[in-house]
Amino acid sequence: MNRKVFASDKGISNQISVEQQDKAANRSGSTIPQQDADDLKRILQDHSALVAQLASLSSKEKVALMHHWMAQLDSEQLQALVASGQQQLAVLESPPIQSQTRLLLKKDYTYQQQGLSRPTQYYVYLRRRKPKLDRYIGTLFYVPQGCTLSYKVDAKGRVLFYPPHNLFQLKDTQNPTDTRLVRLLFLEPPPPDYTFTKQQNDSPQIYLHLEYLDSSTHQVLSQECYPFPFCMYEGGQLDRYRWEVSVVSFTSGVETSSSGSALENLSSRLTTDPSRRVLTDSNQLTQFFLANPEQAPLILERMRLWVSWSDRAMSQSRWEIVQPEQTDPDNQAYRLIHSDSKRTILSCRLDQAIVRFHHSLPVVMQWFQALGLAVSESQDQRQYTAAELKLAHSLFINMSLSQTDPLVVLKQLFGVSFTDSATSADRQID
Repeated sequence: MNRKVFASDKGISNQISVEQQDKAANRSGSTIPQQDADDLKRILQDHSALVAQLASLSSKEKVALMHHWMAQLDSEQLQALVASGQQQLAVLESPPIQSQTRLLLKKDYTYQQQGLSRPTQYYVYLRRRKPKLDRYIGTLFYVPQGCTLSYKVDAKGRVLFYPPHNLFQLKDTQNPTDTRLVRLLFLEPPPPDYTFTKQQNDSPQIYLHLEYLDSSTHQVLSQECYPFPFCMYEGGQLDRYRWEVSVVSFTSGVETSSSGSALENLSSRLTTDPSRRVLTDSNQLTQFFLANPEQAPLILERMRLWVSWSDRAMSQSRWEIVQPEQTDPDNQAYRLIHSDSKRTILSCRLDQAIVRFHHSLPVVMQWFQALGLAVSESQDQRQYTAAELKLAHSLFINMSLSQTDPLVVLKQLFGVSFTDSATSADRQID
């Protein structure tokens, strides 16, 4: 192959012996056969091992190796090689991109008012560095008996979860025989160049990485990556309203290869206060009566307020109201439902002044706690009145506390008094 040699090349070539060129070629493995430019580009895409080998050569050996290769490459291959080198130099010379935000975990401190020693859940925030601003993103598992997570943030901004407090058992409240063993791995932050403003209402790319383990052998079944917080929403893979979560810890007498019965024994030894269980039988139906039936219109008014809040604060998990069917006298209830899963949160009949819970009290409280928190931590507070923000904050606080009396919860939700007995025999929801 004819190739023009510049004067500077001749000077260098005269200083390097043929033996040095052969030595360098041998250390690189073998001579590169003639290939087209596309083949060379494909090879250069995985060049990290080659670069590591070249780094161990002396300066003269590197020059000799370049001359050795250049003598065997055509013009297109040389151009591909030069282009790859320029890309690598640009990467090496460019300063590292400093992330504009970082993930932050905050405890739910209401556990102290519940008489617990550990937080029941952690809130995930995204903190903008300059100027400093925190943005609420979502909430991790709710653990009724409390759990102190072990975690740290690595150089890449990931929140890494560590044992022994990253292993959880999930039990399906709709099908108690369906249990899953989950190990949290890490939360992945959005890209380094992502940032946000105070009124911004987009969805940053944050992912929760976890593993599903075999309940008998504790071997990894699969590793998953879910968009967060959407995986925790109603209908998501880790639906907070479907899965009952408990901590799984291995004592010194239990090996990782223990049987399924040993795992069940471990779970049964966990301290669980039934009054604080978040998820119980979802088919539990209870109804309550307004102490003053003339206040019935206030119930529908408050339900519409909650729907408007969910539209603004939980755009990915909206609520809606299903109107009564005018042609069906037996179906005159207004139903507050989750728009995606169509699960009913509660319903009311204005003509009979009755409100019905379609789930256990802790589940209902968890729904409204999430709504109150989302409004209180909304990026754009200007879309709410001062009275709405005060009401949302009170709703979040009240629904976070342990409560076993549904009449108290109803008063906190609607602002009016209820009773659990009917004043007439025909006050029923069919």
